[in-house]
Amino acid sequence: MTCPAPVHIPTKDLFRLDGRTIFVSGGAGALGTTVGKAILESGGDVLFSDMSLPNVDTWREIEKTSTANRTKAFYYQLNATEADHFPKSFDTIRNMLRFPLRGLVACAGISGECDACDYPVDVFRKIVDVNLMGTFLIARAVAKEMHTANVTGSMVLVASMSGWVANKGINTAPYNASKSAIHQLTRSLAAEWGHPQNTFPGRTPGDANPNPDEERKPYPPIRVNSLSPGHIETPITDAAKQRGLQEHWEKQNMLGRISQPEEYRAPTLFLLAEGSSFMTGADLRVDGGHCAW
Repeated sequence: MTCPAPVHIPTKDLFRLDGRTIFVSGGAGALGTTVGKAILESGGDVLFSDMSLPNVDTWREIEKTSTANRTKAFYYQLNATEADHFPKSFDTIRNMLRFPLRGLVACAGISGECDACDYPVDVFRKIVDVNLMGTFLIARAVAKEMHTANVTGSMVLVASMSGWVANKGINTAPYNASKSAIHQLTRSLAAEWGHPQNTFPGRTPGDANPNPDEERKPYPPIRVNSLSPGHIETPITDAAKQRGLQEHWEKQNMLGRISQPEEYRAPTLFLLAEGSSFMTGADLRVDGGHCAW
């Protein structure tokens, strides 16, 4: 199943998201709240989701933004790694929304610094579980909603420049590995959900295919891209500032500073909206030139 190229959309509307709902995981964090507000300003409703409740003042600003733009902001508390809760949660979410889910920004993620030889196994597994498995579970759940509604969609999986390079001077092996995995997850989901011809007919029987003879249904295409930020100044970086790491990070990119959450608004809107209609399976690296030295 293919969809025609959106050639008749006026240039001024290429970043618009009217008539659709975008799911933002990690929606209580600095990046999630910032890009979520940008989506509201661009005509889309936003379902913010996170393990923790949003800051009261921040949520008040989000509601002001949605009111000013005649859009809707919703919040749903969800642990992205608890797959058993997803069916019931999405039954509730579906009934909250005005418009079908047609987009995802997967921001939820954690990190932790430790030398590899000393890295606690349970902490390593948690980072991979949240960053990789949590992203996959959210993407799968949102894709199922798009399939049920028979609509096209676009997903932005937040990876990192750390998926391309090892971070100089700071030992974060599981974080780096999980973000590199997001790049490959992006390509794999983009291939699978882009067009039925991308998958060979039939299925090999096995634990993952209990019903190998079940026929696949064709669905409208879902584009999947990743966004790889560079270092971002957020409340989480306060400890790095105290150690003097920010000064080192600023010297490691071509612009001589670290980024602000607001600088990811336009890249995210571009990937979600029709401005990137022929872009899928790609990574948009926004790192101040860090990886281009």
